[in-house]
Amino acid sequence: EVYPLMVRLRLKYLIDRGCRSAEAVFCYSDFLKEKGMERYGLPSDRVFITRPGLGEDIKRVEDKEVLRSTLSGLNIDGPYILFIGSLTKRKNVPRLIQAYHQLVQEENIEQKLVLVGETLFLADDIFSTITSLGLQDRVVLTGRLDHSALPALYTGADALIFPTLSEGFGLPPLEAQACGTPVAASRVSSVPEVVGEAAAMFDPYDLDDMCNAIKTCIQKGDHRDSLIAGGLVNAERYGWRNMAQ
Repeated sequence: EVYPLMVRLRLKYLIDRGCRSAEAVFCYSDFLKEKGMERYGLPSDRVFITRPGLGEDIKRVEDKEVLRSTLSGLNIDGPYILFIGSLTKRKNVPRLIQAYHQLVQEENIEQKLVLVGETLFLADDIFSTITSLGLQDRVVLTGRLDHSALPALYTGADALIFPTLSEGFGLPPLEAQACGTPVAASRVSSVPEVVGEAAAMFDPYDLDDMCNAIKTCIQKGDHRDSLIAGGLVNAERYGWRNMAQ
């Protein structure tokens, strides 16, 4: 239900054909391995887990001028919470916008919401939700950005929110952790496996649960500090040297 019909049919054909004929299948996560074995009856000795790694460039930006110039160039001023990912139905962005609106109304949060990513299929609800809730002045849409801009975006954010409905791995939460940014993320598919114990987890279909997780990340205190510290430790596991070994 989160893909258009033609995309769904194409993916089904290619993946079904590939998995049934391949001598070896490589997956990004334990979750994908389990799903692949379950769906296609693959024996475990034909399925291998090769996790993505984090490059050395994904780290906290300490140069204040680089940080300032990057954010101002994107018309980002003041505090903000961040989403990075394609603007598609699978990423659950309309619910994130609704949760953000709820926090603005009930908690009077000052942060803007910055959405980074290209617009793909089934994205109309994202723009209609922004308009219907009157958030045009509080939601910043940057489009797709060059990879080199991401460390500054992560560093400047009060939190990264990852509300996905389904994910094979999910790099943005891990990259945010590597930059010392607290993460609120969906408790679905591969995401808990990737973020470990160092994220505020929520049900992506439950607005109140999402709001509570976001509040945990943006409110100063021991819990937020522990998420930051734990995230840095978790991200270290995904260095390319470790992944290559």
